Amino acid sequence: MNSFFLAVLFIGGMTAFAVLGLTPARRVTHKVVGEGHNDVLVSLFLTAGVIYAVLLAFIVVGEWESYDAAKTNTAEEAALLVPLYRQTEVMAVGNGAKMREALRAYAEDVANGWPRFQEGKRNRKAGKDVNRIFAVFAGLKPANKPREIIAAQFMTTFSQMILDRNKRYAQAAESLSWIMWVAAIGGAIVTVGMSLFLYMDRFWPQLVMVSVMSALIGMLLFTTALFSRPFVGPLAIDAGPFEHAISVFADVDRGF
Repeated sequence: MNSFFLAVLFIGGMTAFAVLGLTPARRVTHKVVGEGHNDVLVSLFLTAGVIYAVLLAFIVVGEWESYDAAKTNTAEEAALLVPLYRQTEVMAVGNGAKMREALRAYAEDVANGWPRFQEGKRNRKAGKDVNRIFAVFAGLKPANKPREIIAAQFMTTFSQMILDRNKRYAQAAESLSWIMWVAAIGGAIVTVGMSLFLYMDRFWPQLVMVSVMSALIGMLLFTTALFSRPFVGPLAIDAGPFEHAISVFADVDRGF
């Protein structure tokens, strides 16, 4: 969904709800308001507000942690390619060259296929590169103990990279569940709605305060929506780590 539309939907929608609802709410409240009205309603509003604040904070922090985990996992997947590339230098000349070519092809195919990945499509070229790396590894014939140790370490590191790759696809498919969206949006409506029935003698100060609170809630809901899809939108995780790994490959080839 377009980020601008989401911003209008959450921030604009919550603010509009407050602005359009305040006038009729004041009319109803003015007819029945009596001594102690605000004293009773404020305690109820504060209770509901605290409950919703805890819920919203839990959701926002949870989605931020999921976003950060996806970003860290992507960076780790790309970073693991560098030691793998360096370890090929101790392999036999022919196998080492084939392995470096396969690792470079994987990094390039992931970077070039990032737009398709963001659309939820599987990167088949990168998948073939993984199979190719396994095939080259299967053909290795270590001639001495140090090479056997390097080969074992290579497979351990490569297995971790594959794990990170699979986690990246799983994280791309995840999003905040619908029941949590119902709780978040429903809680926002209840909290803002209760604030409309607090009665102030002057209209404009109340309108400003209610509008600011509503916009803040809408902004947090919008932020949650952005974090819930870590590879889509203005905060989308890009292929930068893989592009950096490719540049490091070039340095390794030059002997740096």
